[in-house]
This record gives sequence, structure tokens and C-alpha cells, in this order.
Amino acid sequence: MAEAQPLVLIVDDALPIRALLRAGLAKAGYRSTEACDGAQGLELFLGQRPDLVLMDVNMPVMDGFQSCRAIREHDAEHAVPIIMLTGSDDYDSVNRAFDAGASDFIAKPVNLPLLIQRIRYALRDAQRERTLRRVQQQHDSARMLAGLAYWSFDLQTGVLAWAAHTPQLLPWLTPLPSTAAEFAGFVAPPDRKRYMDILNGAIHNDLSLDFEVRCNGPGGEEHILRILGQRDPGGDTLNGATQELTQKRLQESRASYLDYHDVVTGLPNRKLFVSTLESRLQARAAQTAVAVVAIEIQRFQAISSAYGEGVSETLLRLVGNELPRLAGDEAFCARLDGPRFAIQLAIDAELAPPVILDHLGTLLRGLDRTWSIDGKDLFLRFSAGVCLAKEGSAQDPLTLLRMSTSALASVRPGSSHLTLALYQDGLHSSLRKVLRLETALRHAIENEEFQLFYQPQMDLSTQRIVGVEALLRWIKPDGASVSPAEFIPVLEDMGLITVLGKWILDEACRQQAAWSAEGLPLRMGINLSPVQFLQADLPALVEAAASRRGACPRLVELEITESMAMTNPQASIKQLNQLREAGFKIAIDDFGIGFSSLEYLLRFPLNTLKIDQAFVKDLDQGRRDRAIVRALTSLSLGLGLTTIAEGVQTERQKDYLDALGVSEIQGYLLSRPVAAGQLRSFVRDFHAADSRPLPA
Repeated sequence: MAEAQPLVLIVDDALPIRALLRAGLAKAGYRSTEACDGAQGLELFLGQRPDLVLMDVNMPVMDGFQSCRAIREHDAEHAVPIIMLTGSDDYDSVNRAFDAGASDFIAKPVNLPLLIQRIRYALRDAQRERTLRRVQQQHDSARMLAGLAYWSFDLQTGVLAWAAHTPQLLPWLTPLPSTAAEFAGFVAPPDRKRYMDILNGAIHNDLSLDFEVRCNGPGGEEHILRILGQRDPGGDTLNGATQELTQKRLQESRASYLDYHDVVTGLPNRKLFVSTLESRLQARAAQTAVAVVAIEIQRFQAISSAYGEGVSETLLRLVGNELPRLAGDEAFCARLDGPRFAIQLAIDAELAPPVILDHLGTLLRGLDRTWSIDGKDLFLRFSAGVCLAKEGSAQDPLTLLRMSTSALASVRPGSSHLTLALYQDGLHSSLRKVLRLETALRHAIENEEFQLFYQPQMDLSTQRIVGVEALLRWIKPDGASVSPAEFIPVLEDMGLITVLGKWILDEACRQQAAWSAEGLPLRMGINLSPVQFLQADLPALVEAAASRRGACPRLVELEITESMAMTNPQASIKQLNQLREAGFKIAIDDFGIGFSSLEYLLRFPLNTLKIDQAFVKDLDQGRRDRAIVRALTSLSLGLGLTTIAEGVQTERQKDYLDALGVSEIQGYLLSRPVAAGQLRSFVRDFHAADSRPLPA
């Protein structure tokens, strides 16, 4: 079969240049595909995975430097060469190109013969690099295991190829399976789903393989195999090795193995973790501390409810397979229960606590990834509690584990993929305070102690109040108020945010309709909780609330955060499209502080981008924040979005935001959040002072 011609992605906003390059590449025997700007180029790169990219520098929407950097985020190994096309060969352009991740550059006007030569050399070098990486991977596997049967799995054709010496090492594996499905036929039925989950995890999530499965020989005898492998960076193959462990496992008690290992993930269980921790504590050196880490998948129950038990079990297997690799050979990992895992590892006793937390965060950085399961892309966040066993501190394994889980229970989810907390003395008393707060919250719901307050939003071009954001407040019978930052995370933990969320939707729609009837048609911003957003029937719930209360959909704006939208981007796009089609507006809140993929954000059907107050606070003092706000307003202008800056407190901040092109502002400069009656009076007084009519 003839080898496919290399595919070259041309990214240039000038049609004549694209046509010239297309013709020259075709004549030289290359296929090509084209994009007219950097954003479209990034989308085509992710969708078509070309062999080489020709990238112009100056383009609308996203320039060549930005697009090059974005591509390298998905191609960290620089497996695909990128040649930059620049209008000049000055040192600044060249340096910026290489800093962005370019492999080479060529100045315009393009010399086609020279460019074809550069392409030929770049492709040849890329092939050489892939070959070297493949050989290195095999050597790495050989160092980890002895007496291995090497294999290679082609992700495009599905062909599973074995090394020539495999029949001598695995004589019972006959005929040698030529596909993953054929190999699954040898795997014992109880282990078959786990095998397929881990293999699919490696294919769709670029994870390494290191697991054991039971297999059945021709006579029904049991064989135990260890399977090790990793994906070829930038390629379409999984390369690895298999070792038979049957004799080794026969020396161990099968009952004992099951007694000390988790059935779902195959990891050690709590009992084996505690036993191993006790041995580690007894054997540790004087200057060495033992870190005990309890780590949990946040909102796991919501994911399970939304996608089913099958997806949640597969997710546990993938995380359980990845944790030991990230923690390292000297660490010991286990699954405790539910979505909770544990890690124990030696650490320098002289390190300060913040340094230890940074070290653990670096080790577990690989958890910040897309997890693909059955066609669904999930973005997970994790919480972790840490305690340290040093000389003079607690040495009992159960106590240490209890301390780390107490630290875990104290964690409040943040915007990062991993939030860590170190055990501190007095933590138990703070946990008791949380329990008392939970009891008070249940009484507050029963006694209807919650209210909605409203913070106005002003259009900078007209100086008119055009909208409000509805904010939840807890006012106790004695008049004391409780900070939302204190009680909302607890409501989410308790699972009560869904009940309260339905009330917020209903009450906000009622108030919007009431104000409109009074001649005050303000846009109503309503914050959705992460749990609400995962509900498949969310569009129906929102439509029902608006219809029941008589609210105008075009004056109802639903606010979501970056992290909520990125939990499952495909499902988010579907939900948001349904809401937009029903007439509702969509705003993305706290923009710029999350870890969003711009590729997905450009596909979300948004109306409004809210700029987080973190970028507004020091706007009049630092160039960095002004540059960020300018970039966000330019992005919004290009996408046709309204921008609302939050947390505006001074006239100087307002002037800067106006100059930078922000559409609207919100903050204490205008008003604190107030009750509905006060908001009505505020708007009328505000517009009366301006002597112009209310917004229609």
C-alpha cells in the first residue's frame, strides 16, 4: 500500500499567499489544508493532526505567535514542525517565533524552492525524532521489567503487533492476538472491563499503562500478566511490553491478595495502606518525614448521578492507574473508599510546610488533564489533605490517616485543579464548627431565612443602569447576616444547593417580571451552581421558572463559571445552545482565573464575559492587569460579546475600564448588593439625577 503524502497545514489570512503555497506544495508532492487565522489554524491542527504547519505571523483573531503557543500546549514534545512565515527577518521576529515554539522561519516574499527544501528537512528531522523516542521508550520499559514480550498497538488500524520472541515467552497465547479485542478474548471475564477501561484511558487520555490482568489459556488454566506501555508522543501507536507473573502470584495467597486490594481499581486498600505505613514509620531515617496524603475527586457524586455508575467506576480506574505513576516509585498509593485515595511517601523533614505542599502539587500536576470516557471529556478537580509524621509527632498509622482526612475535610474547592491543605492543631474544633453550621443551614431553609439581594450594573456608554446580579444572602432571625463565602460551599457539600437553586431561579424570575411591570425592565443575572449546571433537565427548569413567573427570557442572563463549563465541554455546549435557543442570555463569570481551553470557549454560545475583580483591583497601578483587560475586551469585541467588569470601587478604575473598551461595570462604586425595594429606589434616584428616562 502506498505511503500517504505528508499533510501540511497552511495558516495565513492572505488568500493569494495561501493559493501560491498550495500550488507549490502540490507540485512537490504534499497534501495541504488551510486556515485564514490563528484560531482556525488551532482548530484544524487539533482536528486533522497535520505533519507540518506553515504559520503566518500577522493575522486577525489570533496572531501566529499566539496560535503557535496554543499548538505547543497540545504538542509539548514538538513532534510537529512549525515554520513561521514573517514579513521581515529582524531578530525580534525570529526570537519571538522560536520562543513561541516554532521549529524554523522563512521571510516573505516566500522563495518556494527554498521553502520546499526547508519542509523536506523539517519532516525528515521530525521522523528521526519520533524514531529515537520510540527506541528510548522500549529501552525504558526494558529497564523496568525483565523477560518481556514487546508489543506495538496501531491506534489508526487497530493492529496489535508482537515481537518475534513472544511465542517462547508466552507459549499459551496462541494464536497471537492481532487486535485489542482478540487479546480481550484471553482476559478472564472478571478482569475484561477493567482491561478495556485502562486501554481506552491510555488511547483517549494519553495515559501510561501499568496494570495486571488474569488470562485464560487454551486448557482453561489461569495466567497473570503485567502489561506496561505508553503512547508514542505525537504518534498513533502504543508501545509496551508484557510479563507473565503467574508463578510469582502463585506464591502469594489469592485470598490474601483480594483481602488487601480494591476490587474496582486493583490498588491496595485501606488495610494494606495502614500496614505498609506502619512498616515505613518504623524504618524511616532520622532526617526523613513521612507525608500521608488523602486525595479526593471533587463533586464525584454529581458526576456519578449525571453520567451513571459505569462512567464513575471507569473514572476511578483511570485515576487509580495514574496516581502511582505520578507519585513515583518510592510512594505507596491506595484507594480508601468512594472517590478517595491515599498516598504515603518519604520527604525531607527540614522542608517548610509551604515547600512541601508545592512539592506535592508538582508531583500531582499530571491530574490537570482532560479525562475522556465513552466520548465524554471531563475536567476534574481534586482536594487533598496532608499530615506529616516527624520525630516527636503522632506515629500511629490510623491517627495519621485520620489527621490527613481531617485536613481533606477542611478543604474548600478552589479554581485550581488541585487544592491542598496541611493538617493543623485545632482542626477538629473547626470541623465541629462546620457541623454546627450545617445544622443551622437546615433550619434556615425550613424557616425561609434566605433572601435575594441585587447589585446594579451600569452601561458605560450611556451611564444607565441596565441590569442587576441576583446574590443569595442569609439573614438570621436576630438580623445577623452570614457571608456567602462561608455558607455556600457548605450547602454544596450537603447537597442542598439544588433545592435552594430552584428557589433562586423562581424568585429572580418573579422579581424581574415585577420590575418590568413597573416600567423598570432590568436584565436579571442569575448564578447557576455547579450541581445545577450538571442537571440534564436544566433548560426545561429555567424555561418553566420564567414562564411561571412571567419573566422575559431575553432579560434573564444565566451566569456560569469557567470551571463549570469545562467539566464537560461537549455537554456544556449542548445545554447552553438549548438555553440560547429559548431566548436566555449566557454569561461566563470570573473569566480569566480558571484553566479554560480557548478552543472550547470560542465554541460556547455566550452573550457576556464578566471580568473578575482580581484584574480590576490594581488596574490603576499595574500595566499587567491593564494588558489583560485590554486583551479580554478585544477578544469580546471580536466575538460580539458584552463585557462586565466586577468589583469596581473607584472612579479611577471606572475611567480606566471605559478607556479599555469595557461595556459595563458592577461594584461598590455604584452600590452594594441591596434588597429589591432599595434597588428600585436606587435606580430611580440614579436616573433622576441624570435627568434621562429609564431604560426601555
